[in-house]
Amino acid sequence: MAKYITKQRENLLSFLSAHTDEQMTARQIADSLSRDSISLSAVYRNLSDLEKEGFLKRSVHEGSREVYFQYIASDKCKESMHLTCRVCGKCIHMSDSDTEQLLFNTLKNTGFQIVKSETVLYGVCADCRK
Repeated sequence: MAKYITKQRENLLSFLSAHTDEQMTARQIADSLSRDSISLSAVYRNLSDLEKEGFLKRSVHEGSREVYFQYIASDKCKESMHLTCRVCGKCIHMSDSDTEQLLFNTLKNTGFQIVKSETVLYGVCADCRK
């Protein structure tokens, strides 16, 4: 049975799809959608559903209890490793060739096999290092 898409969910999906390279908290998302009269509880409820459906990736940044969400509905994003800036929060999709080289070298040198679709590497982006 298909899930009914409410206007709130439609607005949320539209917002998330326009911000695929960002990780945001539920509060940040709700604040951005406040003009659309979407409550924080509606955002949480929809984020939970979207995560179960595989449209969102949930992460917690080191040193924080805050939960961040990133929209990963596109196949490219689902299968990418991500680089996340600790300063500005920008999320970068790592190229396939760089990802494969990292996975291969890690497996070869340590015997450890990384699950790329569940991996986020944290550091500082080029803009924030300037």
